[in-house]
Amino acid sequence: MQFNHRLTSREAEEKARQMYAATKGIRRCVLSEDGEWLVEELGISVEKAENGTVSTADVRKIQREVAKRSNGAKWTVVKQRVWSGGTESQMFNKLECIATSQFPRTPVLGCSISRALEPSAVGHEFMTSRVNWVVQSSAVDYLHLMLVSMRWLFEEFNIDGRFCISIHDEVRYLVTSEDRYRAALALQITNLLTRCMFAYKLEMQDLPQSVAFFSAVDVDQCLRKEVTMDCQTPSNVSGLQRRYGIPEGEALDIYQIIEKTNGSLVKRKQTQNRKQAQRDNLREAARQLPN
Repeated sequence: MQFNHRLTSREAEEKARQMYAATKGIRRCVLSEDGEWLVEELGISVEKAENGTVSTADVRKIQREVAKRSNGAKWTVVKQRVWSGGTESQMFNKLECIATSQFPRTPVLGCSISRALEPSAVGHEFMTSRVNWVVQSSAVDYLHLMLVSMRWLFEEFNIDGRFCISIHDEVRYLVTSEDRYRAALALQITNLLTRCMFAYKLEMQDLPQSVAFFSAVDVDQCLRKEVTMDCQTPSNVSGLQRRYGIPEGEALDIYQIIEKTNGSLVKRKQTQNRKQAQRDNLREAARQLPN
């Protein structure tokens, strides 16, 4: 949500609530068997959504009616609380389902949460941290799969480079200049393979092209936020170009990388040698044919 200084505190709070409801959704409840029985037996009027959930207001109404008619007996009327009506409701429901399972594990590589935060130890406490663990640890799974895939591709196709550093959502590699475009293609292929692994583990049978490849891979001689930045600072007033002779880098999408590599991770010299070997084999085979 963009900052708007013209909004009053109340208006800002209302706007935040509306955006929250539109994305994450609102809390609704799934009634337990006891809850369903009490609604039917006591004739309590509740509004059920298409997915069978009821509002928190209806839950409070059930609890009030039960308290009046059962002489203080306690009933568990809610089986599960879920998010509903938002664009991201299903995602948050799945995250909470993983976090509250008996032995929480990441969905892709199956990494476990600390035993100190398992439901048997903390019940329903620390939900924000536990849900965040599912997200952050899945991101670590993504990084680990990428590192393994890149190492395999570098070794398989003799790309002279190595992993340098990962910063939040960035992965940086040190690569010799002649192999830079092949390394960029390897990074795109790695993202494709990793995305496929995630989609498969989440039982998705399709992978949109919009997420299959990185929007761009930076090819540069130094570490900077954007390849076009000259990085003029109080201690470097001349910039990288004039002071150090470092030109702008390249930000290449998948189409540009395919154009520069011919869509192959094999070195061009190796490709030429392979084609020459194939021609020589054909000539040799032709000579051995009877006249």
